[in-house]
Amino acid sequence: VLQIAKKRGTPPLQVIPTDGRNLEVLARCVQAKKIVEIGTLCGYSAVFLANALPEDGKLYTCEHSSHHTAVANEVFQSLGLSHKIEIKNGKALDTLPGLESEGPFDLVFIDADKANYPQYFDWAIENLRSGGLLIADNVFVFGFVGNEELPQGELANLVLAMREFNQKCATDKRLVTTFLPTGEGMMVAVKK
Repeated sequence: VLQIAKKRGTPPLQVIPTDGRNLEVLARCVQAKKIVEIGTLCGYSAVFLANALPEDGKLYTCEHSSHHTAVANEVFQSLGLSHKIEIKNGKALDTLPGLESEGPFDLVFIDADKANYPQYFDWAIENLRSGGLLIADNVFVFGFVGNEELPQGELANLVLAMREFNQKCATDKRLVTTFLPTGEGMMVAVKK
């Protein structure tokens, strides 16, 4: 996956290998058959999620960039996973409503534009089954999320959006939530 991504010029922003394995283990724990991923990039995390699915399982992954969609399609074809994965190209806030008829879902993984995490939460909580998992990466925002003083520029908006997202995850009575101390922070919640 990473060789194809590098050759095609995709930025190295994917989850680290241990987080990919965490995703696979968590997906297997809930015996996921239907998964939504918000943010595909080169398809690295999608491969771990797809490997957790049974042969008739389905991963719907949302990606805004047509370049990243093309790279991910190449990755999925080269690994023989295309039959399990469907890429929804376009802004996730536009493509997610079209997936609602396929739900409820066993797992939703968020790893996309940080500013929209609160809106992704709203969609996910309504479309997860009871016992399903909501997982999000980068919830520490490079360590800035806990600082009293906001950083300068656009990063401040990302921190504020992530604080709102984390608050929603921690206080929503429909979820049992934990934050894993990975390098960038991973939130894992199960819907009651």
